[in-house]
Amino acid sequence: MAYDLLIEDATILSSRGRLVADIAIEGDRIAYVGTRPAGRAKEKMSAIGKFVMPGIIDTHVHFRSPGYHHKEDWATGSRAAVSGGVTTVLDMPNTDPLTIDLEGLAIKRELAATESRANYGIWAGATGDNVDSLNRMIEAGACGIKIFMSGSKPPLLVPPEALERIYKETHGLIGVHAEDQGVLAARFAEFQSQENPAHHVVRSDLAAEEAVKTLIALVREHKRHTHICHMSSAAEIHLLDPTRGVLPITVEACPHHLFLSTDTTASMGNRTKCNPPIRPELDRKAMWTALKRGRVDTIGSDHAPHTLEEKALPYWEAPSGIPGVETSFPLMLSAIHHGKLSLERMVGLMSEAPAKIFGLVNKGEIATDRDADLVLFTEGVLRRFERQQVLSKCGWSPFIGRELGPKPELVLVGGRKVSQRGEILDDDSRGTEVQIQSR
Repeated sequence: MAYDLLIEDATILSSRGRLVADIAIEGDRIAYVGTRPAGRAKEKMSAIGKFVMPGIIDTHVHFRSPGYHHKEDWATGSRAAVSGGVTTVLDMPNTDPLTIDLEGLAIKRELAATESRANYGIWAGATGDNVDSLNRMIEAGACGIKIFMSGSKPPLLVPPEALERIYKETHGLIGVHAEDQGVLAARFAEFQSQENPAHHVVRSDLAAEEAVKTLIALVREHKRHTHICHMSSAAEIHLLDPTRGVLPITVEACPHHLFLSTDTTASMGNRTKCNPPIRPELDRKAMWTALKRGRVDTIGSDHAPHTLEEKALPYWEAPSGIPGVETSFPLMLSAIHHGKLSLERMVGLMSEAPAKIFGLVNKGEIATDRDADLVLFTEGVLRRFERQQVLSKCGWSPFIGRELGPKPELVLVGGRKVSQRGEILDDDSRGTEVQIQSR
């Protein structure tokens, strides 16, 4: 047998531990994991002293903002992704085109297939009156149904009276932006006269708390697997803690809620405006406690790029969102460097759990016949993250100037070397659409 690539003496990481072994790749698949496979290889590389983990799966990105292609598209977003070890992205339905029916799904698929350097999946967006379309999109391979309880404009703002029908009449994984629109409407009215209110005060944690209460009741009644996106507050953690292992609810955390707080971002102004908001230090610490205790299942970037010019607009006009797809991995490496996280736990959060929760076929594991999506790296020393390292088209990051772990030494997507130390190696490579296990 002739392999295309043999990675020798790699320290393979999983949530269960470490294994020193060789990884043989044939085409886009892992053909062998073990010691010195029989046969020859067209190319060999030594991974002595290096870690290898399954490709990172970011289940929460926004790669084409409606009407604003000057700040991100599938080509630039996916380059940024693979430079940071993210080999698979799942794109949200509120990016152009809206994926609220089969037509939108087909258009976005074609865009991703043509432009994406990473593997990709596409969320279906609930509108409150598109139940039949949601089921058709799930049957056609959409990765899940996204419900915006707030934070989005019609048609992707689901009214409370539509939630029950979605839970009752659709199938597939449900992902939720959990902020209560009624609470937010009252807060907006209260603060509308203020020119520059604190974002986390306008969008208080009460909105998240009330939304999570609603979701717990829906899941308890309908037993639908619900993935709560970008949990950000101690209030949500306290509500969800008793449901752990009892109800089919999983939780995503975003790096910006783990690494930023209102105590440290006052000088950044609207650059760190996002929904749900960056919260006080108490909430940030509570999020880390939840992560360490296994109350957080996945890390998703919620990559939402806007230009610095847009972020400089007055508070009520400035868009919400933070770029993050390329800094998630370096940030988590910095947490490992400071003893806040283990390598094994990082692999579980960023590769294994996303693959399992979303039913991604052949992803999230280094094993025979799995997809050859791999990240090779060394823990290394922390380095100052500079603006010139940003590959996202928006051109900035709230973490510029911060000491981060290095980008991966090598990233493979489908067996092809696509990036090295943050630089794109193969810009002609294209990812493939994920396959979803039937539910």
